[in-house]
Amino acid sequence: MTQQYLIGQLSALLNELQPPTGARLADAVCELRREVERCPLRTLPKLAHEAMDLTDVICWDALERGDADFGRYARAAAALGEFADNAGWMPE
Repeated sequence: MTQQYLIGQLSALLNELQPPTGARLADAVCELRREVERCPLRTLPKLAHEAMDLTDVICWDALERGDADFGRYARAAAALGEFADNAGWMPE
């Protein structure tokens, strides 16, 4: 896979996870996405792990609040995990 593909795909997956503007954690997702789009390739595994951690927090927050977007966040989390695993960024 090319560097541009990896960065683009990770950025797109973070976009799927983006809470509405002003919502709790929206700024954290936006900042992580910016970091992904500007980082060197060697940093992507670390940022993917940060994204997975953030995904966990977003999903739990949405679930606890009864947020209707929980399903969307859960699907984004699953896709992010699958992508990171396929890229070889997940621990064995």
